[in-house]
Order: sequence, then C-alpha cells, then structure tokens
Amino acid sequence: MKNFVEFLIALLGLAALSTLATAQTAPWPAKPIHLVIGFAPGGNPDLLARMITPRMSELLGQSIVIENKPGSNGNIGADLVAKAAPDGYTLFLSDTSTYSIGPHIYAKLPFDTLRDFTPIVQIAVPPMYVVVHPSVPVHSMQELVAYAKANPGKIAYASAGNGSIHHLTTELFRSETGIDIVHVPFKGSGQSAPALIAGDVQLGFVGWTSISQGVRSGRLRLLGFASGKRSLMMPEVPTIAETVDPGFDVSSPMGIAGPAGLPRDIVERVQNAALAAARTPEFRERMIQIGLEPAEGGAEVFAHSIKSDYDKFGKVARMVGLKLD
Repeated sequence: MKNFVEFLIALLGLAALSTLATAQTAPWPAKPIHLVIGFAPGGNPDLLARMITPRMSELLGQSIVIENKPGSNGNIGADLVAKAAPDGYTLFLSDTSTYSIGPHIYAKLPFDTLRDFTPIVQIAVPPMYVVVHPSVPVHSMQELVAYAKANPGKIAYASAGNGSIHHLTTELFRSETGIDIVHVPFKGSGQSAPALIAGDVQLGFVGWTSISQGVRSGRLRLLGFASGKRSLMMPEVPTIAETVDPGFDVSSPMGIAGPAGLPRDIVERVQNAALAAARTPEFRERMIQIGLEPAEGGAEVFAHSIKSDYDKFGKVARMVGLKLD
C-alpha cells in the first residue's frame, strides 16, 4: 500500500510538472491582451486603438481588451504598464505627451519613459496647424512673424493646457522666431478651439478636427503646418520650416509600447500585426476622417521618435521653467 501511495504521489508530481512546462511553452498569445489607454474614451489615442485592434486581434489570433486609465496626462496608465510583467499581455498606446513631454514637466513620476518601456510600433500622428483669428491682419507665416515682432505682446495664443504639446510647440516657435506672444492655457482643445473662433485669443497651434469647421466657415485663417513635411490632408498648406523657421518639425506620434524587457519575438509580432492593420486602405480612410495621418514605423523608428521628442521638448520645458505637481 505504501509503495502504491508513493507511486501515485510521484505520478501526480510528474503531471503537475508537465502541465507547468506546457503552460510555460504555450505560444504567445495564449490569452487576451490588454491595451491600456492613458486617456478617456473619445480622444485620439482611444479612437486609434478602437480602429486598429479588431484587425490586430484577427492577425494575432487573440482578443485585445482596451482599458482606459485616464489621469495625469496619461501617466496613470503609463505607470500601470511600466510595472506590468514583460510577457506581452499588457501594452500601452499613447503619444508624445506621455512618452516624451511628461518626464520633463512633472516633478515626480514613478517611472522613466526611456528606461521602463519597450517601443513596439509607431502608427499615426495628429497633424498640427497654425491658425489665426481673422482680426489678425496676416495671411501667411511670414506676415504673422512680422506682425508679432511689430506688435509685441499683442497676440495671445491658446493651448490645451500648461505642458500640452500645443503649449510647448508654440513656445518653441516663439523662441526660434524671436516673437513676443502671450500664453492663455485652457482645459483641453474643447475649450481652446471655441475661444479661438470667438476671437478671445488670436493664435493657435491646433489639431484639424478641433478647428476644421472654423477654417471652412472663414472664422479662422489657416497659415501653416508644424511638421517638417506638408500634410497629406492639406498639402497646399506650407510648413513652418519652408516659410519662417528652417528645420522646424514638430508632431506627436502615437504608438504602442510594452514594459521594459519585452521579448523580441513578441515585439515583432505586435509590430507586424499593427503595421499590417494600419496599411489597409480602409484604415487609412478612417484615420483621415478623424483627423489623423499615417506615420507607420517599426520599433526602431518609434524608439527614435520618442528619444528625439524627449530631447526636443526637454529643452523647451527647461526654457519655459515649467513644472507640474
């Protein structure tokens, strides 16, 4: 009887080890993937995630669950992912505001964006245009700079808040062109765009969706484009670089990252699935409809974008002397 019991225990032990080994060697993904969005539903990162994940799920053979964790300009969601296991089941989709700006403007962050994340894939970018209220007597970027220099402190510019990409981009423009303009921060583009249209402020670096109706109706005047290359949506609009500030190139790439230490094979599978989904005509058409432009790139491209923006906006944040709690 004793021998039989020992034999049974040994058999159960072997079965447990076999089950554990099978679980450890199960091909990824063996369960749903959680994609964390650091912003509330309805914003660009959230819309992009809901557009791209259905096709990614098909290609990866596993469902992708979107989890919105808004707060602190994406930092709450970022912290959750930074502390997750690097097993490919917790990923993060965000933009420059979290990856490259936040580290410079928040006094204390519980993570390091350059150390605690694995960049995976860059997907899209929200175009940023320069608009003025028609009360400003200018019709080009050259005229804007000349008018601002002749009227120091007369132009007030809107931003979506202190530390937003709109704020730091305009400060970069102000510094490089030597103009004197006044910052008026709002709580998001939902407030700054109406203020621009009403003429409460005269200048804005803004996304297309928030000001498209104002431009089409003539209540706002479109002058320039902030990225280094002309917009696919509005190719007739000249860039800042080709008009008043050579080399000026600001965008806010959105992409997916995972925790530090994510295995290379998982990075490549997520990257390839996202790029395949992003390059379909249907996806590109939907992006244009919500005011996004393609900016596809693999892990190396996205890592370079994050680091380049990190350095660029770090200089601007130090110049402005901006620190948030």
